[in-house]
Amino acid sequence: MAEKDNLTDVLLETHHLMRCYHMVWYGKNFGGLDPRQGQGRILSALQKRRSISQRELGDILDIRPQSLGELLQKLEANGYITRHRSETDKRVLIIELTAKGEIFHLHKPDYNELFIDLNAREKATLKKCLEKISERLTELIEQETEDEFY
Repeated sequence: MAEKDNLTDVLLETHHLMRCYHMVWYGKNFGGLDPRQGQGRILSALQKRRSISQRELGDILDIRPQSLGELLQKLEANGYITRHRSETDKRVLIIELTAKGEIFHLHKPDYNELFIDLNAREKATLKKCLEKISERLTELIEQETEDEFY
């Protein structure tokens, strides 16, 4: 039982450290913008759709209009986006990425550095183990959420 607990502790600690590295890297390079939350999430959505109305963006990200407006103000002030009125409907605000906003998606942490001390065989073994863990987690999630869909 101790080994099982130890493996869990090691996996959770590794996950925590990877998240810390992720946040430190984005903090250092982009002032803390994280592509998975807040302003970074907006930039990630805009990367897929270069030009989009503010309302449509809010619907896609499920963000209230007032909250979205505040986030967009910050992004615009920092030069990541521009906002302008639609030519066809002046009530509609169009959001577009700037060159600085594009750069946000071009630079990512080099997670390959994590594996520099592993040889090819260790990398293959780790990959296989993580795939098994991912498969099991998927099964457990499906079991836990089965009742929610019926």
